[in-house]
Amino acid sequence: MTHSDISNATRTLLSGSVLTSYREGDHQVPVVLRTLRESRRELADLSGIFVDGKFGKVPLNSLAEINASWQPAVMARRNKHPSVTVGARVAPGMLANSVAADIEPGLRRMLRELPPGYFIEQGGEQEETLKAQIQLVRAVGIAMLLMTLVLIVQYNSLLKPLVVLMTVPLAMIGVLLGLWATGWAMGFMAMLGLLALGGIVINNAIVLIDFIERASAAGMPLRDAVVRAGRLRIRPIVLTSLTTIGGLLPLSLFGGALWAPMTNGMIFGLAVSTVLTLVVVPTVYVLFVEKFNMRIAA
Repeated sequence: MTHSDISNATRTLLSGSVLTSYREGDHQVPVVLRTLRESRRELADLSGIFVDGKFGKVPLNSLAEINASWQPAVMARRNKHPSVTVGARVAPGMLANSVAADIEPGLRRMLRELPPGYFIEQGGEQEETLKAQIQLVRAVGIAMLLMTLVLIVQYNSLLKPLVVLMTVPLAMIGVLLGLWATGWAMGFMAMLGLLALGGIVINNAIVLIDFIERASAAGMPLRDAVVRAGRLRIRPIVLTSLTTIGGLLPLSLFGGALWAPMTNGMIFGLAVSTVLTLVVVPTVYVLFVEKFNMRIAA
């Protein structure tokens, strides 16, 4: 009998060994062989157990020295690597990215002290947030592509969609300013709010450009049409933005950590983009018409 045979026999006597399986309908029930409970209460009881060998049954203590040792009951793996998972509860209101930033220096020191071949990965909410952000970035790219195609078809031009899409970076300025002022990070909900905000600010630019082109088509000089559009459309654009901001205020004040980043970013982004849209969009429109000969719709 080899050493491996003895080890396998001891493991069978203590914890059991699956001999076969019994099928019951669609389920398979494993059949396990193990010694009686009275024979495995203490480590010393194993010395009286007989093991089958080539020459009959022999006592286990005559073949092997029985010692107790600690071994992991379960070998957890992550991405096919043996791993140890460490979790913790954080104070209410703390964000995952803030906690990750706080423990990052300690994890780096720990990694330097570990033997070669070890590595540390952050999971939990931080990992799920990162995956959601990657998916959201892809969705934003697809949405921007679709909006660009719609604008190209609507205006039958490549320059006018660029003028309209300039409102999105203007909204981004307000979103970043709002998150910085309120102390929130650019997380998943904030990015979701930015995606929703893009449609609102693009609509403001479309309304403004449409009024300019209608006035120009009626025979009014371009610069006069821009001034008239800004004077007549400022009230509906501002009122639309104010009503949207008013609807977002309850979630901003009482929405907690889930809704506050999104609504704060949308409120500041909408306020800043509304002001800048009334200045930047007409200026760029006139520049494109006079310098790049962009066609004005009839």
